[in-house]
Amino acid sequence: MSEKRRMNVDDLLVGHWSSVPFSYGVMEASELGLLADGRGWSSWFNAGALCVTRLSWTCPEPGVIELHAKWTVEGTPREDAGSPTFSSTQPAEPVDEVTRHHYVVGLAVPMPGEEAVMSVSFEEPVEFCHQYARGPKAIRAEEDPTYLVLP
Repeated sequence: MSEKRRMNVDDLLVGHWSSVPFSYGVMEASELGLLADGRGWSSWFNAGALCVTRLSWTCPEPGVIELHAKWTVEGTPREDAGSPTFSSTQPAEPVDEVTRHHYVVGLAVPMPGEEAVMSVSFEEPVEFCHQYARGPKAIRAEEDPTYLVLP
């Protein structure tokens, strides 16, 4: 990993993020996996569909993340609990899209009466969601739902 790449990644964002705690009553949710080396993925899912985008990411300035979408895979999610994984997929499609999102990391209360959790709030939605709760900070590339599908 080059030092230049490392300096453009905000360590506060590294890890797994989920919109599930903020998605009460909503039929869909999203997750983000942001690796320290600037690779990652985003997913959108509901009971019958899963869409995962493989991406790279940088922080060109404080409070701004740039997501570089590379591949998208759509399919059917498995019915097990936990993070979404595919039971079947459509062919992967290359994507070349860059989006910028202003963000703030801090404590937020998912639902009235619940404890505050560490979260990231995006001014512009990422995978249709504005707010994600912190999951494990230590994640691996193998946790990407497209790990076995894409090169």
